[in-house]
Amino acid sequence: MIELTVPSTGLNSHYDLTDRITEALKEAGAGDGLAGVFAHGSTVGLTVMRYEQGAVQDLLRTLERLAPESPAGGSRYLHELTTDDPNGFSHLKSSLIGTSLLVPFRDGEAAMSPTHRVVLLDFDLKPATRRVFVDPPRPNTPEPAAPTARDRHEKQESAR
Repeated sequence: MIELTVPSTGLNSHYDLTDRITEALKEAGAGDGLAGVFAHGSTVGLTVMRYEQGAVQDLLRTLERLAPESPAGGSRYLHELTTDDPNGFSHLKSSLIGTSLLVPFRDGEAAMSPTHRVVLLDFDLKPATRRVFVDPPRPNTPEPAAPTARDRHEKQESAR
């Protein structure tokens, strides 16, 4: 398991992890397959998206409409009432986005469109060092050679 750390500034910060994940997989000798990526924490999210400022702001605005920092009518999130922690919206946004995904990896590269990137989003109120775990695909192993006529003959002889 590979661990990446990301120093985050907190509230609505976002980080393109694609190149770091790809380099870590190469260094680990990962083979072709699906790499599992998991962001540790309940106030962060992982997604694959076109990583450009407009798309990021559109996503953040949509999440704000779904889980606003201040709920309508001046009420508070029940999370704040039960824990005295005012970040209930960040837990909701994390749940909506999710904290894990699979990244296709082939021939030493992320097998995605060049415009699609693996992005970590941090919704919490305060800065923190975020941890991201990557489970690499097993190294490629050569296919076993097909048995020759001689191999089959020797196997038959040894079975007698």
